[in-house]
Amino acid sequence: MVVLVTGGAGYIGSQLIREIPKDKRFAGTTVRILDNMFRERYVSLWDLPKEAKYEMIEGDIRKPDDVKRAMQDVELVYDLAGITNAPLSFEREQLTKEVNYGGALNVLKEVMNKGAELIYSATASQYGPTKGLVDETYDCKPISPYGKYKLMAEQAVLKAAKENGVRATALRLGTVYGWTIGMRFDTVIDRFCYLACIGMPLTVYDSALKEKRPYVHVKDVLDAFLFTTGRKKMYGEAFNLVGQNAGVGEVVDRIKEFLPEVEVKITSTPSLNQLSYVLDNSKLKKEGFECKYGLREGVKDIIDKFDAFTRKRAG
Repeated sequence: MVVLVTGGAGYIGSQLIREIPKDKRFAGTTVRILDNMFRERYVSLWDLPKEAKYEMIEGDIRKPDDVKRAMQDVELVYDLAGITNAPLSFEREQLTKEVNYGGALNVLKEVMNKGAELIYSATASQYGPTKGLVDETYDCKPISPYGKYKLMAEQAVLKAAKENGVRATALRLGTVYGWTIGMRFDTVIDRFCYLACIGMPLTVYDSALKEKRPYVHVKDVLDAFLFTTGRKKMYGEAFNLVGQNAGVGEVVDRIKEFLPEVEVKITSTPSLNQLSYVLDNSKLKKEGFECKYGLREGVKDIIDKFDAFTRKRAG
């Protein structure tokens, strides 16, 4: 069996390629990675488990030939490739469209040609302004190019599942946090942990104090991808994946458990992504999946990695 992970050197992908061989269903599997190494996370490819055979294709999902080459003999695709960071997507909208929509369509086309299964990594950012607890039936109105093009790609995936029988499922991820070898530090929890560890103040927008966001530990994301695989009842459906809906104050409180002396600065400067929303994860729970990890575990894992800077002053 050949399993393809697009974006396999990225934040989530770098750990997923390590988790796949641990699943008994994938004994003897070849794990193929397609990544253009845009972020140069070569460390993601070091010390991979010996239980699986690995293949690396340095290629781009925007290029149909690269996708076609990567899809040879593939039976299962985890599509994680994409341009992330909603605020920055306003500055690079064309690139975001080419990758998050055009590239996703290239992957979907080859999935259909090969009759493979597809687990698509969607995003909670596609909801846009919301009121109350939001489930998957909510009418999405994304405010960022990132959310817009991820939604368009998800719609294409689910349409192919319902109209053409493609074995595809979409997971709408909340903001992912926690340690992986392919770390990213442009999201609030991971970034705040780093800043606190090196003794920098945490700047909190006053508007953000009232906002809540859906968060999900990366370990829960990995478990959810593997859980979703092969579940026929879930084909053609989208599922919210969120561990907890929390405010930035709660994030700071968890960091203070380990680094109580961290300085917090409140500023009136407006957030670039000012939006509060709370997601309902009951649909995925009904399928039998529940998140196991919380903010405290995620914060501790990252702070532990910066031990050299914190061991003399940690609480």
